[in-house]
Amino acid sequence: MHDYPISTLAWVGDAVFELQIRSRLAQENDSPSGSLHRQATHFVSARGQAVLMECLLEEPCGFPLDEAEKNLLRRARNFHTTSQPKGCLLPDYRKATALEALIGWLWLQGSHKRAIDLIDYILDRQKKAKEDER
Repeated sequence: MHDYPISTLAWVGDAVFELQIRSRLAQENDSPSGSLHRQATHFVSARGQAVLMECLLEEPCGFPLDEAEKNLLRRARNFHTTSQPKGCLLPDYRKATALEALIGWLWLQGSHKRAIDLIDYILDRQKKAKEDER
């Protein structure tokens, strides 16, 4: 497979992630697009993605990662960038970049089902955690 830069993987992963979030929200809600957009921004923000990444890193993880995926996450978390969104802490930005890079890497290598399964897993895990808090 082509050795894409982390920033390119994250760029592709961001697009895949947002499409999956929008698709899932549209299927699960009968809300106007403005409401769906507000719901989506909760997940697609750097902070939202960092929280989802933490779900993936919790032990025990029900979504086992292979060594290549673990190495990519490590490289992506350590990726040094010159840009950072306003109102976002650097550790959150790095976690979000790592999640996006993993999704982008899976997508570009043709592992679309695994990328979608990963997104579904972390979203379901976060949803369950919120329900347990109630």
